[in-house]
Amino acid sequence: MEPCSNYNQNKFFTDIIEALHMRADIFMYNLSLHNPYEMLLYVWIYKLYNKKKSIEEAIQLIYKARNILLLHGNQKFEIPHSKDYRKEYSPV
Repeated sequence: MEPCSNYNQNKFFTDIIEALHMRADIFMYNLSLHNPYEMLLYVWIYKLYNKKKSIEEAIQLIYKARNILLLHGNQKFEIPHSKDYRKEYSPV
């Protein structure tokens, strides 16, 4: 893996996390504890990065998906512990 691509991926993740008004260190700590909200955001960010979306476009898609989930989600907020959870909860 090239150092430049690793830098780009880290910048992509941190820029989006900061745009969501979160601190990267707290986000990563909560992610390590498998908190559902951080897990969901991580999956979304990872998929958007792999689809070569720009940072601005990814932020807008996450805002839209998060609003839909929060406004229309009457169910309890949790991520299934299956291998296919990335397919079930996706803004793209």
